[in-house]
Amino acid sequence: MSFNVALTTSEKRRWIDWLWQTQVGISMLSIILSLLVLLVAAIIWRAQPWTVLLALFEGAFRGRGSIVSTLEEMAVLILTGLAVLLPYRAGFFNIGGQGQLEIGALAAVVVATSLSGPPVVVIPLALLAAIVVGVVSVLIPLLLRIKRGASEVTTTIMMNFTCINLVSALITGVLKDPKAFYGATRPVPAAYQLPALPPGTGIHVGVWVAIAVAALVFWWMKRTVFGMELSAVGFNRRAAEAAGISANRVLITAVIAGAAMAGLAGGFQVLGVTHRVAEGWAMSWGSTGICVAFLGGNALGVVPVAFILSILDTGSRYMQAMTGVPSALVDIMQGVPVLFFICFNAAMAMRHSKQRAKGSISAKSSNLIKGVKA
Repeated sequence: MSFNVALTTSEKRRWIDWLWQTQVGISMLSIILSLLVLLVAAIIWRAQPWTVLLALFEGAFRGRGSIVSTLEEMAVLILTGLAVLLPYRAGFFNIGGQGQLEIGALAAVVVATSLSGPPVVVIPLALLAAIVVGVVSVLIPLLLRIKRGASEVTTTIMMNFTCINLVSALITGVLKDPKAFYGATRPVPAAYQLPALPPGTGIHVGVWVAIAVAALVFWWMKRTVFGMELSAVGFNRRAAEAAGISANRVLITAVIAGAAMAGLAGGFQVLGVTHRVAEGWAMSWGSTGICVAFLGGNALGVVPVAFILSILDTGSRYMQAMTGVPSALVDIMQGVPVLFFICFNAAMAMRHSKQRAKGSISAKSSNLIKGVKA
């Protein structure tokens, strides 16, 4: 009996250590605590906490339309999460995902509404245009970082404003649909919209492509030479260069791949969901992608985190209608997990630092005692 109790205690301790000391555990703990924050906020708004939580998940899964919306949101968040994760592993903090996504979406619409031909040709060309334009929009911050050492945080934020305002100017100017009474492009023809897979479900093929891209990026980062070089450059650039790795080549590849993901996200959203770029059409997918990247930790971890955050986003509108709790709390929910995540990581780093310091002191004391005895 005593053995069983000891085993149970050991298992509990192992679970606590896993939650506290691993990337996945810290991410899960951050999300759980954030849900608790939501429940506390519900009490402040004089609503039943469990009713709020039930309405949130019911809003995301109450029918086929809600499920499709949740999956479509997940696809965008997977790609914007990868748009942050890949460059960040190389030491480049890409905050320009929103601008890259929006201008990539506009490029996809321009191609889809300007060309005529078989869908198997036009759709890939539209997505390719979204990728290329997304990459072009990150070239200035990338060159400034490499040539001048400029902070990519500042330059990518500035490019966000540039891209978003450029899109706004174009859709209210030369690219405006003459039949629209507000700023919007012409709609993408039905023939060039992303097909549903499986047919009849309403889930466009981009959802499955986004998941496949995450799996491919995971393999690329974990099982290839480039992945090893990426880890080395991100961990210690000088040491990587001393080992013969071209740090700039790795940085350029990672940043271009990340921007391509953001542009592809815009292409999927406009060809598969909205079918046009209009004023106020885009949500803050770029900033949410930062949360997805940090909480996911790796390319596969991005998928479940994107799914959870898409549930929160899709279900928030139903939650507000059913409980009266403002859906703006969900925006807070998307930022609070990152705060918890940073705090837990800082605490874990301090703990490891103290353990190393104690080990160093113990070693020095041992050597000193040996010297005295000698």
